[in-house]
Amino acid sequence: MNAILTQEIVFNEEEVLQGLQQYEKEIEFRIQDVIYYPYYFFEFQVSAKSLLKFRGKAACTVDGLGGRGAMVDIQPVFYQRQIAPEQAPPLIINEKEAAGIAEKFVFENASTKAKFVTMPKISEIHRTLFYRPFWLAEFEMADNSPGHLIVDAVSGSYHPL
Repeated sequence: MNAILTQEIVFNEEEVLQGLQQYEKEIEFRIQDVIYYPYYFFEFQVSAKSLLKFRGKAACTVDGLGGRGAMVDIQPVFYQRQIAPEQAPPLIINEKEAAGIAEKFVFENASTKAKFVTMPKISEIHRTLFYRPFWLAEFEMADNSPGHLIVDAVSGSYHPL
């Protein structure tokens, strides 16, 4: 077993199955497993001059497999959990790479979205590796071929695989 920081599961297995059945009444869905997808969370202090002096915080996540950044409105709450090693894919992006991606991502976001007179100054406040839970669901399509979905256990959004 591995100890990880994770977000709490909001949509349990039963709720996910009920939700999927509401959309596709003719298809029987099955949950295969829950997996934990790695992300890095970064929080930065951002300061710059605009018409007024700006000083605030910005946060983002960096995908631990693909290195994609995403802005975050609120800091996620993390919980300690024990998982089996096969429930989480191995990291591809290391912490140092993720830090560089995050800083560049937040800088570009601040520079393009805000109207600063000077270049924004960004300094890292905090970083955390965490894992977000996803349900893996399978189903049989009309032509009897197998179909697969991944369902975000925090937001409830789903995507075909």
